[in-house]
Amino acid sequence: MKILNFKTVDNKLSFKNYNELKFYGLPEICFTGRSNVGKSSLINAITNRKSLATTSSRPGHTKKIFFYTIDKKFILVDLPGYGYARVSKKKTEEISGLIFLYLTKRPYLKKVFILIDSRHGFKESDINFIEFLETNKILFKIIFTKTDKISKKQEELLIKGFEIHKLIKDNFPFFTSSKTKLGIKDIKKQIINTISSND
Repeated sequence: MKILNFKTVDNKLSFKNYNELKFYGLPEICFTGRSNVGKSSLINAITNRKSLATTSSRPGHTKKIFFYTIDKKFILVDLPGYGYARVSKKKTEEISGLIFLYLTKRPYLKKVFILIDSRHGFKESDINFIEFLETNKILFKIIFTKTDKISKKQEELLIKGFEIHKLIKDNFPFFTSSKTKLGIKDIKKQIINTISSND
């Protein structure tokens, strides 16, 4: 398999409904998390773009599924945020349904990266989402975002919380910062390993 360099991004596609999605025959790597967790900034850092994924301080900004074809080798999937969002109850239910269908129906989905804001740690919605993935036997990794904004002591508390929720196992989290690029290379390496193991 050709080595991925994350330099070429093709076919930015967006979908409001699951039945709009097509199968492209490429592995899919998904990024998700609570609203306003820094997902767009992380995707931009991974792809070395400034505005591939649009950022916003407004929770619930992403209400569609976005597909980005990377180096013609895999599809990076940007899911809407779960949990709190300033949208109507009806819209929240629509988004939740879209996420559920994507995660349970896509045969090319290889791994889900769950983003957790390091300043706030795990919330109930995160634990519920992780339990959902485990129940459905969907592979996942945890990414702590915005770690440039926390102290070493806070980082240690995050790891304790990780252990309390029995998430460690062989699934140690990534500590990242889109601002300093901390952990970005490690995430790329994880993606490459995941894609290669399914090549």
